[in-house]
Amino acid sequence: MRLGIRAAAFALTTLASTWALAHEGGSAPPCQRLTVFVAKKIYTMDPGRPTAKAMAVCNERVVGVGDSLDDLKPWTTALPTVVDESLAGKIVFPGFIDAHQHPLLGAMTTSLPNIAVLDTVQAYGPDIKGVKNEAEVFERMRRYEAELKDPNQPLLVWGWDVPAMGRHLTRQDLDKISSTRQVLVWDASQHHGYVNSVVIAQRKIPNDIKIPGVGRDDKGELNGQFLGPAAATYVIVPLVAPKLAPAEATRLMRGLIDLNRRNGITMTTDHMVGVFSVDAEPALLNAVFNDPATPQRLMAIPDMRNFVTKYGTVEKAIEAVHALQAKSTDRLVYRGVKFFTDDSFNGLTFKPGGVGYVDGHEGLWITPPERLAGLMEPWWKDGQQIFVHSIGVEAQDATIAALRSLQNKTPRFDHRFTFEHFGMARYDQIRAMKALGASANVNLYYIWLRGEMYGTAIGKDRAEDLSPIGTLVREGVPTTLHSDYPIAPPRPLMAVSLALTRYGQSGQRTLGAGQTVTLDQALRMVTIDAAYVLGLDDKVGSLEPGKLADLTVLDADPHDVKPAAIRDIAVWGTVIGGKVYPASQIQPR
Repeated sequence: MRLGIRAAAFALTTLASTWALAHEGGSAPPCQRLTVFVAKKIYTMDPGRPTAKAMAVCNERVVGVGDSLDDLKPWTTALPTVVDESLAGKIVFPGFIDAHQHPLLGAMTTSLPNIAVLDTVQAYGPDIKGVKNEAEVFERMRRYEAELKDPNQPLLVWGWDVPAMGRHLTRQDLDKISSTRQVLVWDASQHHGYVNSVVIAQRKIPNDIKIPGVGRDDKGELNGQFLGPAAATYVIVPLVAPKLAPAEATRLMRGLIDLNRRNGITMTTDHMVGVFSVDAEPALLNAVFNDPATPQRLMAIPDMRNFVTKYGTVEKAIEAVHALQAKSTDRLVYRGVKFFTDDSFNGLTFKPGGVGYVDGHEGLWITPPERLAGLMEPWWKDGQQIFVHSIGVEAQDATIAALRSLQNKTPRFDHRFTFEHFGMARYDQIRAMKALGASANVNLYYIWLRGEMYGTAIGKDRAEDLSPIGTLVREGVPTTLHSDYPIAPPRPLMAVSLALTRYGQSGQRTLGAGQTVTLDQALRMVTIDAAYVLGLDDKVGSLEPGKLADLTVLDADPHDVKPAAIRDIAVWGTVIGGKVYPASQIQPR
């Protein structure tokens, strides 16, 4: 949003109140009132001035920081000032950033009947407890089916966990839930879909359907498995239309915003804009995140495949992305474009590379490696930041090869090309990323979710070395952390704790001790380094004059507790652009 330039001449005191800020070529409006926040300690994440106790804010931006109110006197004597003591005694950080979420997709899936193995966090009320075994899964599904009053209403369930259950579902499994109504299951990763025979019959899905990932039995008949995003989307999306209605979609997203807010997140991301509708989703995001009352910012990343499909050519898709980016505001920023290499971590369909999986099965490519660089090239030449879903070792080879090809043909500096999720990597791959100027947006929860489970699938050593943030940091690759909600809970303090402990589900021992980092490094990963990887470090991530006054407010200092206890520190609230939002005021929607 371009702010109007004030061209009048002012006296010296008034000059102080106009306080010019660089913001997309404009300057700030005159400051009518200064708010000074005082706190027990403010961690600015600015290496030159790392801590403070007072911070002045005007027009949603930081004016100055200091160790006392006296340090801010040049401002407070020149401007009408209010001292806000609501944060007194609290620990303040720049607003936490979750660098990879899915606000609509994640909120939608977790609102469905649930059969997830791990507990599913809720914005309001207790978490949904995970299932213990396959018998409990089918018991829950039978209960969900029995609760449906309309005999023609389909049953759509979320959360089947392939690694925990040891297999994919089949149509025969779901026929036992109902032989008369449509039954569909979305797996925990949202990459796989499973349907019963009624879906196949009523939807008239042809046996020779050409979508990759469609499963067949020994007789060549459809077995109800639709594996990978293309196949899963084909069967699932038609049933989620009611949740895309503006009122319902808005309600769902606001619920996730409240969940994020409870956990100190002030900026999140949508890493797949267009997954349901290239037209409708931007309108929904605008209605929610450009609402001044929304206590959260969003960076939205268009999905390349869906935009090209919608507009027919890459050139027209790029024009459409430009049009969205031109509408960016401080609250809703459109930046970059999303690509995929291999498939799902949670679904054990990523490409581990090297010796592969213990049982010999192969993962899935979403984008064949030989096509990756060619698909990226027009976007790269357009100057877009590129984010690539890239999980396994074989996927890192493909993504590195694509980036190397792009750099050889059209060299770029400060491109912020980012490897998303980054579940596994060899040492040489991480050094190649550094040489090519790439960043890593890591799902550290992989080690907590699956580190103790995946030894039988990929070997004990590789399972314990998942999410190699220690090596990334040592080699100087810019690194951030994320939840990929609903894959993991959006709890940055938990991620910080895991970065130090690397505990699995048992919480008994460190997995991959060589991949731990220090507390300060972990805190950077959810603040200034997250902002850098996203290309937003001129706006958020640290508390410096001219940057947005977004804060996360804690009841205790992570530096004063044991690493394993950091995850349990209470979030007192957040501040967005200088407006205070206590977590205690969150009400169910």
